[in-house]
Amino acid sequence: MPDAQDRPLGARGRTDLLPIGAKVIALDVGDARIGVAVGTVGSLLAFGRGAIARQGTRKDVPAVLARAREEGAAAVVVGLPIRLDGSESPQTERVRRFAAALGEAGAAVLFEDERLTTRIAQSQLSGSDLPRSRRQEKALLDEAAAVLILESYLRRVSEPAGSGAT
Repeated sequence: MPDAQDRPLGARGRTDLLPIGAKVIALDVGDARIGVAVGTVGSLLAFGRGAIARQGTRKDVPAVLARAREEGAAAVVVGLPIRLDGSESPQTERVRRFAAALGEAGAAVLFEDERLTTRIAQSQLSGSDLPRSRRQEKALLDEAAAVLILESYLRRVSEPAGSGAT
């Protein structure tokens, strides 16, 4: 992954190394909903916080910022939908534009590769004890994908520099 995923928008150098105990919020940005999860740097666990129904960037940005404030988040981790071959898609560009709007509104925005998170979330939900109707709720899937994005970020930043672990 390029180093750009490791920087808040507009920042130079690696700045995703938030202090232990800093709260972060993660987003799985889709066309219809934004899945939300929260976690704490130093922990490897993330917790789902539902989904925000998309109403257009002008309304979605304040909704995300309000959620981040409620959670006391120091940064927003945005899942970046990169293709399996590492190339970017039209959805990647839409997510980058949304992340830029968050950054312009004052959020510290970090990117995390979200390849396959939705498929993994679908697999995890299909094997759960939830009733079928609940497992098929798209908002629950978006929330579960946000949890996976944040857990990936938390694992990555907890690794010692140069460890080479993935």
